[in-house]
Amino acid sequence: MRRLKSMKLRDFLTHVHLHPILILLVFTAILTGAFIELLILFAIVTIHEWGHFRMAKFFHWRIKKVTLWLFGGTMESEEHGSRPMHEQVYVTLAGPFQHIWMLTLLYSLVILFPEPTTWIRTAISYNWLILAFNLLPIWPLDGGKILFYLLNRFYSYRVSHHLTIIFSAGLLIASILLLTFLSYFTLHGCLLAAFLLLENRLEWKRRYYSFMRYLMHRHGNNEPPGKVVTRPIEPEETIWNVLSRIRNDRQQRYFLKGRKGNVWIREEDCLEYFFTHGNPHLPIRELAQIYK
Repeated sequence: MRRLKSMKLRDFLTHVHLHPILILLVFTAILTGAFIELLILFAIVTIHEWGHFRMAKFFHWRIKKVTLWLFGGTMESEEHGSRPMHEQVYVTLAGPFQHIWMLTLLYSLVILFPEPTTWIRTAISYNWLILAFNLLPIWPLDGGKILFYLLNRFYSYRVSHHLTIIFSAGLLIASILLLTFLSYFTLHGCLLAAFLLLENRLEWKRRYYSFMRYLMHRHGNNEPPGKVVTRPIEPEETIWNVLSRIRNDRQQRYFLKGRKGNVWIREEDCLEYFFTHGNPHLPIRELAQIYK
């Protein structure tokens, strides 16, 4: 058992990378005498990311690396956006869940020792700070991913992804302006803001790639969402229009407007033709002739 835990720990450590921002802050902490505080912060962030990592491994995700930075980290995996929604939710919530047992342990120490040491009080403060920060609806924080999952309950995958990044970037810019106006913007705040703005910009630039990866997942998925919804569609609409409306929580079937009899088009037919022939502009009426 101990050997198994050791192997799991080594597996995690081999994936860990330190972000340049964190390395810079280590030198800053040494110069300013705040090394112990930074060490506590680093330990909390590491445990937070360990939660994401172990849950992802439980679902057999392929993990590229885990990057640690101030107040959080990022776990890079090709599985994000291309696995069942419940897996993505569990992996995302596994990080914040670590703070529950850490805070329970720390408050237990406070009860046992009426006059807790400075490091216990610091650990409690940092735990709440990191938990609250990571739940902000800003991409790629856990709160930003939760926002994306919630939007998926009402909108298509593509629209949900776009709305998440737009809302995230807007909230981030508004927060920066507000903190600057109130003179609360510190050096650490500048570094965090720069990192998050860069992540949002990169996510927006690769939005098409993310959507294609999701379509590939839906095309190769042997167990698509069980709920089936039927709706009319204009014969001149294209395959791309259908693909852009694909949702995580349902399958959609279309019947052609103005056609006699039942002429049905399935999302699976559009995906099959798109990945086989690579033509997203084919009108639905022509696709109906192919798969009739």
